[in-house]
Amino acid sequence: MPTPRPSLRRLLLLLWISLSATACTNTQHATYTPDGRRGFVITCEGYLNSYSSCLVKAGRACGASGYDIVRGGEDERDMLIACKAPH
Repeated sequence: MPTPRPSLRRLLLLLWISLSATACTNTQHATYTPDGRRGFVITCEGYLNSYSSCLVKAGRACGASGYDIVRGGEDERDMLIACKAPH
């Protein structure tokens, strides 16, 4: 008895899921900046992410108090930010 082959539709669905997962990888992890402030390393990889998606992620990480960009820029896909002290 021959082994059943996956349908083209199923194969395309799996391909789409795997591409979607790698197209927009955003990560963040807590750290401290060289001057001792609480901060985060924000990484925005994948072809669907832009610098503005990193800025949005940074804003969510630090909340209403805001943040300073310690390292990174528009041409880079990762940045180190320091959260500003609450007022």
